[in-house]
Amino acid sequence: MNVLDFAARSCRISILVTLDGHQHVLVEDSGRSLQLAVSGASLLEPARLTSTVFWPPEELKQRLNGLECRNGLWSTGRLPPRFFPADLRRSRLRWVLRALDGSIAGAPHREIALAFFGKTRVERDSADPGDHLRDGVRRAVRRGRSLMNGGYRRFLL
Repeated sequence: MNVLDFAARSCRISILVTLDGHQHVLVEDSGRSLQLAVSGASLLEPARLTSTVFWPPEELKQRLNGLECRNGLWSTGRLPPRFFPADLRRSRLRWVLRALDGSIAGAPHREIALAFFGKTRVERDSADPGDHLRDGVRRAVRRGRSLMNGGYRRFLL
């Protein structure tokens, strides 16, 4: 019998049992997370997890991915990275926050550009009449300040 013993996993496991008896498991591993809603057994002991197999067509892919991810957790003790694609905004946000850090530290926009792009590109683009590189740094700093001043709350909605 395949039993998912949460104590044997190398991930962080949080179990929530609500007052009305609903049980939820949150598995966290290297910035990835999987939440399971469980009924019919106590999660405070090793449990055999089963699933309903009849789902609405619009939920099929997501549910199958969830089962496959759960199976990966069972077999390896880790959440498989392939089910957690990187957020496409991640590199842009990293750039914005680093530009903000430079600005807060008092670095001029040129120094921020040098830190990111290097001397060769900054010198080459300084002759650009469109000032694309400088405008990019300005926008990044402005976006960073916006996030710092409460704009980050949009990510929480």
